[in-house]
Amino acid sequence: MSGEFVSRVSLVMLIGLAPFVACCGLLAGWPGAIGGLAGGLVSLGSFRWIARGVASVSAARAGVLPFSALAVGVRHLVWFGALAILLWSGAAHPVALIGGLSLLPPVIVALGLSATRFSE
Repeated sequence: MSGEFVSRVSLVMLIGLAPFVACCGLLAGWPGAIGGLAGGLVSLGSFRWIARGVASVSAARAGVLPFSALAVGVRHLVWFGALAILLWSGAAHPVALIGGLSLLPPVIVALGLSATRFSE
């Protein structure tokens, strides 16, 4: 993944997250807004963490691979822990949280398809 692609995905995701959080806030109040924002930021943070890991592993030697498996485990623990705390505390509405998590995949697909179309 190129740094330009990661930056474009991040920018489009943050632009799309603003109206989504506003709608969640109107429909479900503060827990909806917090859930939508948290879901979007968790998915974006996870994407950027994965992109940084892919870039570092592809640039490094073969001896670094066991540490990348450890990094994947740590990443899952951090993000699942953050989601569990948000849901357990009741601060985030569960449907809004899932909606925020679901914003990133269409952004990646749309920007990936447009990047391949313009590269030909």
